Amino acid sequence: MGGLSLDTAGALAAVREMGASGWAAAELLLALRIGMAEGSAARREGETT
Repeated sequence: MGGLSLDTAGALAAVREMGASGWAAAELLLALRIGMAEGSAARREGETT
């Protein structure tokens, strides 16, 4: 996930506003980062083809 940045504090505040806490909040943050990485990879693949 090099080159990707996530406002962790802001993202954590957002997931807490949705009612998540503890492990649920951590899982939502992880899903967000995975989604960012997949989106970045898809864009890179689109640029090279």
